[in-house]
Amino acid sequence: MLDTCLQFSIAYSRFPKFVATNSGQGRHLSVTVTASNQEDQEKKTMESFLVPTYVLHDFEDGEESKPIRMILDLFNVPYEFKSVDRDDFILEDYPYYALPMLEMNNRKLGSVPSMCRHLAWRYNLSGKTAEEDAQVDMLAEKVFEARLKVKNWLDHIEHAAEHACDESCSTTSAIDYLRAEVFPLLEARLRREDNTPWLVGHAMTWADLLLACLVNPIQYHQPKSLDGFPNVFLHNQHVAHNEQLSGFLYHVRKRDFE
Repeated sequence: MLDTCLQFSIAYSRFPKFVATNSGQGRHLSVTVTASNQEDQEKKTMESFLVPTYVLHDFEDGEESKPIRMILDLFNVPYEFKSVDRDDFILEDYPYYALPMLEMNNRKLGSVPSMCRHLAWRYNLSGKTAEEDAQVDMLAEKVFEARLKVKNWLDHIEHAAEHACDESCSTTSAIDYLRAEVFPLLEARLRREDNTPWLVGHAMTWADLLLACLVNPIQYHQPKSLDGFPNVFLHNQHVAHNEQLSGFLYHVRKRDFE
């Protein structure tokens, strides 16, 4: 059994997700496993492999890069966070002229969904099949689109720094949109009969993290907006109570739904 597990671990470390075949860039790791067989003969196996070096660029509050940081923290991946001064940065230095940006072995990645998708592929937060992965992508894109539409309102209720109110800060408009076009779709998705708390399959994916980042501040500041959507609430509670994500999300208290 030990030999089987060892072979699996070595095969996994050799997978292209972790090995930089040509560039030689990344963080070099060595793993040594010592085991004894039935004849008490020691057997040592050593394997070396590379994992990327990450540098995450975002404004000090790190709000837009939260799902990216959640993925990295879930898997205890070391990374450097570089705070960007809102009053002193050159937008053209960043892919698609936007923040956050993730440097991976000095290669610049932009767009939150794209960064999440890449990290999810690398650290197994994608769908387990091609069909599941397509569903994860569709749901993640829908959730991210919704967050962009209500972003200014979210900044307003969270008292974000450098926030300037306008007509998009209307609580009524934001909640009406979410309750009409977003929450019903997610509630139906989470009401499946396969006994899982996740959006797709039986394991957390990056779509679940994006959804938690959208719903969590709404649940905290405007809890009545989730009336009629108990599964969306329970999903948020499930993610928020993950000990590895402590500090990212507001605590979600138990709630009874009619």
